[in-house]
Amino acid sequence: MRVLFKVFCSSLLVLILSASPLYALILGSVTGEWINPEGGYQPALSYSDGAVSYGSGIEHRVWFGVAANSEQSGLGFTGVGTPYAFESGDVFELGRLRHLNSPTLIGSSITGVDLLVSMSFIDPEGLAGQVGFTLSLTNTPNINSVSDDFVFFPTSFAPVVFGTDSVWYTFELLGLGPDPYNLVSSLQTPEGSLNNTYLWGRITAGDAVKPVPEPVMLILFGSGFLVLAGARIRAKG
Repeated sequence: MRVLFKVFCSSLLVLILSASPLYALILGSVTGEWINPEGGYQPALSYSDGAVSYGSGIEHRVWFGVAANSEQSGLGFTGVGTPYAFESGDVFELGRLRHLNSPTLIGSSITGVDLLVSMSFIDPEGLAGQVGFTLSLTNTPNINSVSDDFVFFPTSFAPVVFGTDSVWYTFELLGLGPDPYNLVSSLQTPEGSLNNTYLWGRITAGDAVKPVPEPVMLILFGSGFLVLAGARIRAKG
């Protein structure tokens, strides 16, 4: 009887999975690009990549402000380690955002910058998309013991639709925080310190029908940042 029960359970599981397929996804890479810096002393801006122990191992950095001592302030983004497998509807980690607060000359630091995050997938093959949002920065003048700098995040994000010929997906950028259940609206970094948080999102599989408008879409984010949301790339086969 015990053997028959095991066979029955196994058959039932196969039947359930075949009736309600799980749309598994395997993330192949996540990268970040800093664009459209605003304010500050623009000639002091520079960009670099650096090796880190987290995620993909490569942090994409923007440096800003005229250094009062020996080092500028900066922002860095590193994509999550891949391959990274999850299912449709799961919340997943995209990467880590870091902020370095170094002493800079008053008025020389930027007041805002856009982060463009690009994703590509191993499965479904050819699935790729981009999302972007604006970070606002407040750099304090270090007067009367007030020295913490702040990075502010958007309060809302528009969903993005992208996909292949067979399945279309809706991507939601949930926000930033230490985990997806404790999202934050800003990052506060003391003078001379490094602070970090993480970027979270969710992808949900839709119908095997091409959405309207066409799959290449321009999405206007809550921050006012217009970005190419996604493009249909040749599906497997």
